Amino acid sequence: MGLLRPFKVLLLDEITVDLDVLARADLLSFLKHECKDREATIIYATHIFDGLDNWPSHIAYVARGKLQLALPLEEVEEMKELSLMRTVEKWLRKEKEEEKRIRKARRAQGLPEFEEYVEGSRVVGDPARVVAQPLNNGWAGGRLHSTLAGTEPFDFSSNSVLRL
Repeated sequence: MGLLRPFKVLLLDEITVDLDVLARADLLSFLKHECKDREATIIYATHIFDGLDNWPSHIAYVARGKLQLALPLEEVEEMKELSLMRTVEKWLRKEKEEEKRIRKARRAQGLPEFEEYVEGSRVVGDPARVVAQPLNNGWAGGRLHSTLAGTEPFDFSSNSVLRL
């Protein structure tokens, strides 16, 4: 893991997905202290937000292949009333409704529900019915996805670490 050597930026993708509650809490505590001690940055891509309310200092939200928000956590309006998990849930539900609206409008125009090509990725057609090729380290337009297991250079793991 990149933590064994000094780092300025560390990209962690779903590193706690297979950990039990105590191991996850201990690892996140360790990472937070390492960032403070080393004056470093960790970019943590995850879909598991419960228990993270006090962990991040900043949050970035990517939707439809574009950065929608990148702010210090205390500047995120929804976080004043909701937990991190509920804030993200609100964003995702809004995104899902917007996608439904767009598909409905496309159908009304006689167009296919899904565009043929998603810019910035190799995903073509309905993303729910397409098997995305393991390109760009598992990234597909509009979402960050974990690296696919068995893909070079991350054989036997769905977790990835990138040290910069």
